[in-house]
Amino acid sequence: MFACVLAEVLRPGDRVVVGQATSEPVGLVEDLFAAATHIDDLSVFCGYSLNPAWKDAVPDTLQVISYCGLGAIGALTLHGRAKVIPFAMSQLSAALAARTLPVDVVLLQVSPADADGYHSLGLAADYVWEAAQLARVVVAEVNARVPITRSQCRLHCSQIVIARTCDTPLPEVRPEPVGEVQTRVAREVAKLVPDGATVQIGIGKLSDAIAHALRDRRGLKVRSGMVGDWFPSLVAAGAIDTSTPDACLASLAVGSSALYDWLDCSNLLGFALPEHLAVPVRDSPFMAINSGIEVDLRGQVNAEFLGHRYVGASSGQPDYFRAAQRSAGGLAILALPSANERGDVSRIVPRLASGYVTSAQSDVDVIVTEQGIADIRATDFGERRRRITAIADPRMRGALSPEE
Repeated sequence: MFACVLAEVLRPGDRVVVGQATSEPVGLVEDLFAAATHIDDLSVFCGYSLNPAWKDAVPDTLQVISYCGLGAIGALTLHGRAKVIPFAMSQLSAALAARTLPVDVVLLQVSPADADGYHSLGLAADYVWEAAQLARVVVAEVNARVPITRSQCRLHCSQIVIARTCDTPLPEVRPEPVGEVQTRVAREVAKLVPDGATVQIGIGKLSDAIAHALRDRRGLKVRSGMVGDWFPSLVAAGAIDTSTPDACLASLAVGSSALYDWLDCSNLLGFALPEHLAVPVRDSPFMAINSGIEVDLRGQVNAEFLGHRYVGASSGQPDYFRAAQRSAGGLAILALPSANERGDVSRIVPRLASGYVTSAQSDVDVIVTEQGIADIRATDFGERRRRITAIADPRMRGALSPEE
């Protein structure tokens, strides 16, 4: 019955945009896969997905497009079943607005309507909202588990076709144990972050470690594309500014059910579009803290390719780094372990092997590993090579032959 909803609105050649992470409507994606077997020339754009159906249930007739190689979509990019358009978040927004990335139908997950008939997008405020303003039709799955959050991204019931209601648990990414190396990197990063700063961190083990290292700060604000379980932990530690309106804003929240329950009960974290996050905050130095797969001796960052495989995303890294550089006292900080988890491959390299640059040498202010801090601002190539080599794994510094 529900698949009939899509059969009524989809047309041959339609370009479908699907919400990502907690905004992805799992049931509607299943319906899309079924519809693609008898509707010609359908394509779908989806970002970071936690839905395992993308790994083995995508029909050959459906063309898949993404901006990343993360989550369940990564299996498709690995085998050439998904085309990657390497958008930074600001570029993705611009492409939708200019219709160079066309959208006909949007599929997303929303909260139950409030008393005025508005549905919240819950823990997501990103490209799916912008696509919904441009699409011919918006089809929604109303999930009782999606919290009503503080955001201007709301859809009135008159703007959407409701395909179904459900009470499905939101997809989880549980925190992983933080290792000694991540802890040491985080301690070095924390040396750079003053009280009252605005931080952009992200999710993952290193992000969790950095947040833990910032527990003794006070008055921190947040502008982050993704927020994880570290956020309520920082609030509990007294590190977060809880008195300034809109002190803490994110585009996505992804984590455990405990995080989702906390956000459902708290109004502290607001949700805003990426272009409203990557901007300096008045009287608060912006500390944009990002990671990468490797960095070279010029300060160029690769956060997307592992060998020849596309496994990451450009995402908001360039946007946040440039926002930090426009902020008085702000820093564009690249944080990463000096070697891979096995300890046999340096993540500081003479030159990026893939040739693919996520963030340019001019976008990075400081590089941090567990070996220390390399401030490469206002340095020539020779000096920055020396400083970056000094924070490489000591066992591998000899292979980093500085090019004079």
